[in-house]
Amino acid sequence: MAKPSGLRSLALVRASGSTARVLNLALVHQQYGDTAEHASAPLLRTPALNRAMILKHVVRQAEKDLFAHPPLTTTKIVVPFSAQELELGGRSLLFGEKIFERALREIAGAAYASQVAADLDLLALLHSLPSFDPFLMRERLRQSGYEPARCYFEISDADIARMREFVGKEIEQLVGLAYANGGAGARDLSLKLSEKLMTDETAKALDPLRVALQLEETAYREGVFCWKGFLYYKWSASRVLPNLPDLSRLILAARVTDADKQARERLVAIRSRIVDLLSRAAARVESGLLDYGAAFAGLAQGSPGGFRDFLLRAPALFMPMGEAIGVIQHIDSFWRFRFPPARAQSLHVDEAFEVFGDFESTLGATVGVQNSPNASQ
Repeated sequence: MAKPSGLRSLALVRASGSTARVLNLALVHQQYGDTAEHASAPLLRTPALNRAMILKHVVRQAEKDLFAHPPLTTTKIVVPFSAQELELGGRSLLFGEKIFERALREIAGAAYASQVAADLDLLALLHSLPSFDPFLMRERLRQSGYEPARCYFEISDADIARMREFVGKEIEQLVGLAYANGGAGARDLSLKLSEKLMTDETAKALDPLRVALQLEETAYREGVFCWKGFLYYKWSASRVLPNLPDLSRLILAARVTDADKQARERLVAIRSRIVDLLSRAAARVESGLLDYGAAFAGLAQGSPGGFRDFLLRAPALFMPMGEAIGVIQHIDSFWRFRFPPARAQSLHVDEAFEVFGDFESTLGATVGVQNSPNASQ
């Protein structure tokens, strides 16, 4: 089992963690633990696990002995000793390590032995996701028969803060209809409305939007959730897609040591396929955003019907978009972790086949392309 986690991996993750990399159930419990919704539809059935922090994690060299077959990345589950005082640390384990199931049962406790099997299945599903973005996560869970409370699918405070100005500019296109001359008044109102949209879709300030969309309250809440999803993906795309040319160049240029001619040729082919698959994944995200842009343009031009209909069918688009942008983020973050600035980008041939084979396999599954039989050594 991984060593106990202390301040850095818990309290600081809470302060700076990204929605896509961290599923912060400790914070969900702190904010919503006293609500009937949280009690009636928990994400995980075991109380200790339902207060955990679940993270996408790059396996360190010192952790490889924990696995029979060490992966490049896994899911790390950290159960805090105190959900209120994260600086006290917690007990952690890595999905797939040799003692994973036994350790999970120890953490759950004997009183919840019957619930562990269901939680194991759900953790396996969460582990299979490329990221914990709340919109992809909710759709994958719904398709698998899980309907946990809505409170588990909020965008993190850290991401909301980063998105505020971006969403404000998007909303300004609507506010401008009411402010013929635009200016500071429109910008200030746009920022205020964007804050309400991202944090409280039931706010009275948004009532004119509900009326314009002609949606009853339940459908309106679902529609706004979907709108937030597209704003989240548009914002995420603006951060990660511009990095693709540089990421592709680095993957193609990385030096491989101790490779014979045949291995070098195979790795050249694999890396070329990775760059092509990255482009296909980006195209999938851009296609979904184009659909959103066309529908939103109708709303901005005073025709809300098309946007309303688009929002109601939007969840079907979250899976392909979320998986595509999630796998791009996975590869980008892994590469930056493995090769920080100023570090030589060099891999031994065995590691090169492992890393690039994983990239190709993950991308191929995401964009629906079967991997080449030569993808592994």
